Amino acid sequence: MVFKNTKNSDITTYRKNGRGQTWLVFLVFLFATATAIAQTATSTITQTEQYIQSGLAKTDNGDFFGAVRDFDAALKRSLASAQVYRYRGYAKLQMRDYAGTVQDCSEVLRFSVNDSNAALAYLYRAYAKFSLKQYEGATHDCTSALQLDPQDDEALSLRGMAKLQLNDYEGAKNDYSEALRVSRANAMYFFMRGQARAQMGDLVGAIVDFTMTLQLEPKAIQALIHRARVKIALQDPGACQDLRTAADTGALEALSMLASFCK
Repeated sequence: MVFKNTKNSDITTYRKNGRGQTWLVFLVFLFATATAIAQTATSTITQTEQYIQSGLAKTDNGDFFGAVRDFDAALKRSLASAQVYRYRGYAKLQMRDYAGTVQDCSEVLRFSVNDSNAALAYLYRAYAKFSLKQYEGATHDCTSALQLDPQDDEALSLRGMAKLQLNDYEGAKNDYSEALRVSRANAMYFFMRGQARAQMGDLVGAIVDFTMTLQLEPKAIQALIHRARVKIALQDPGACQDLRTAADTGALEALSMLASFCK
């Protein structure tokens, strides 16, 4: 509004009474609106957090279907969150929804590139790809995870498994050797390295690894059977004792081998 031919005193009166009151009302309106928006945002954040916490609790309790529903609700009520996508991707992995895991972890990597969310997303996606028999992709994702966390023995182990599937026995052996530097008392890592060594023709090294597996996990029947196979290849009569021990547990494979190779 433009005031023409207005005296100074009229302008002063307008500023004090009319315009001043208008601005005061406007400021009150702004404050009230801002408060309402803040309360709404707080309510939304609280509700979102409740869904996230509920999803995490259900994940801990093994209710992965329920967890996914909660994470779905959280994602619908807030801006996309790399962390929530990661939580949901893990739950889907446990449900064996491997395609869903790949999708969610790929979403994580759109938001996070060089942090712990990204490292775990690469690892979960690698597990999903391995389960989908996408061994090359699993290897690449494990390598990406290791670039972010070089001490991740789980990523080393999974990459070693993928390399075994790709017949890269030397690479698998090296990955399990690295994993054992991080986690020395891991029976599975010795067992898997033993398999890689056996495939490479390092039969003595394979026996050492299978023996270490059994020292750490005496009930590892497959380690007994694999050690027996290697001993048979070396014409070591100790193979029969390994097979008898395994057969005593009811292992059908050991019983069959015992009948074939031992009197």
